[in-house]
Amino acid sequence: MGLILFGKISKAHGLAGEVRFLPFSGQLDNISTLERIIIYKTPGGPPLELKIVKRIFHKGSAILKLEGVNSIDDAQKLIGNDVYVETSDLRVLEDDEFYWFDLIGLEAFTDDGQYIGVVDSLIDRSLQSLLVVKEGDKEYLIPLTEPIVKDIDLEQSKIIISPINGLLD
Repeated sequence: MGLILFGKISKAHGLAGEVRFLPFSGQLDNISTLERIIIYKTPGGPPLELKIVKRIFHKGSAILKLEGVNSIDDAQKLIGNDVYVETSDLRVLEDDEFYWFDLIGLEAFTDDGQYIGVVDSLIDRSLQSLLVVKEGDKEYLIPLTEPIVKDIDLEQSKIIISPINGLLD
C-alpha cells in the first residue's frame, strides 16, 4: 500500500536528541514493532528515513531515540513534522483487528441493505471510537462497537451496521 500518515513529532525530550511522538491512533502498541519512521522536512522534498534506536512509552506518547539525531538542536528541527510509516512495517493484525486507514473509504450499509455512505474518517474517544460516515451533505457518527458494527469486510470494501433508534436520523 505504501506510506501512511501515522503520527506527529510533538517536541524534543531531554538533551540527547530524543523526540516525543504521538501516534494518531492513540495505540502505542503499534509502535513497538516499528524499526523506522519517515518524515518530509520540506514539503515536496525527499523523504528522510530515520531508524528507531530506542523507544520508551510514557503518558500516551512514545519517546523515540532516532539514529543521527544526537542533540536537542537536532530534535527541535523535527518538531511538528508528520510521521509516515510503510504499511509493510506494521505488525500483522488478528482477524478481528483493523488499522484505521483500512476503514477509510469503505461503504457503510445497514444490515437490511440500506446504503448509508462512505467512511470518511474516525474519531478516537476515550470510551470508544466513532466512524464518520458521509453521504452528500449528511454526516453520521457511528460507534465502532458491537452490536452496532456487525461486519467489516475489507475484500468487499464495506461495513455492515445494525443501527439503534435515532442513529441515522
